[in-house]
Amino acid sequence: MKTMSCDICEKKFSADSFDEWFKLMQGHYMADHAAFMEQAKNKSKEEGMKWMSDMKTKFEAL
Repeated sequence: MKTMSCDICEKKFSADSFDEWFKLMQGHYMADHAAFMEQAKNKSKEEGMKWMSDMKTKFEAL
């Protein structure tokens, strides 16, 4: 089990895989960071993919 914090508020989430962690983060972002999610709609797919890649790299390094 790996634990990694939200990149916005530092709340911690634990999961066995990155995919599990990402699912936890999706719910967290929608509930606690709705304004950020609204702004994210205006970002490019490439920006979203970069965020995903960066977070997966951090998760895997734990």
